[in-house]
Amino acid sequence: MDVHMPKPGKTSAHWLLEGLFIVISVGLGFGVAQYRESRANHELAARVLKSLQAEVEHNLSTLEPFVPRHLTWMEALAKMDESKGTQTGLDVYFATRPELPAGAVSNFAFLRRSAWDAAVSGGMLRLIDYDVAAALSDIYVTQQIATGNVERLVNGPFSSTATFEPASRAASVRMLWLTMADIQSSEAALLDLYRKHLPAIRAAANEER
Repeated sequence: MDVHMPKPGKTSAHWLLEGLFIVISVGLGFGVAQYRESRANHELAARVLKSLQAEVEHNLSTLEPFVPRHLTWMEALAKMDESKGTQTGLDVYFATRPELPAGAVSNFAFLRRSAWDAAVSGGMLRLIDYDVAAALSDIYVTQQIATGNVERLVNGPFSSTATFEPASRAASVRMLWLTMADIQSSEAALLDLYRKHLPAIRAAANEER
């Protein structure tokens, strides 16, 4: 007679061990995914900071020679010759203009902001240190004010017929002077911010390498 013995079932210890292996496997998979994401974010943060550093450095070197030049121009407009009654405000404006800085092709600096715009629109500021992000925001808000003041020159005095009329010369030159004063003061403030915050931006960029 054949005797069939029932196969023993899995013990509690066996089930416990299997469950532990599953938990460890899931944990390891999650940890690896987290590590990869952290590494990718670290590399992206480094690229973002290097781009922003390069942009701020470029803007500093571009703006630097214009600030004293615009101060000279502003002071010259304030001392305009009232005796030349045939001149228009625009004539005085260009007559008092200092020489352009070496290599410059315009009366005003062209300042870049593409790296900043890309970082903001891409949500990448979350990847960098809060204080560095705040410093960058301080820079680019002031930069927007400075470029906005230059736009005011075009949309204000340059679009007014009084600037082209000799009879309105004194008033139009005064308006040009006030606009140049706003441009120069905002540019000087921006230059100070570039110099103030650039060391921290450089340090953060080097730290993320």
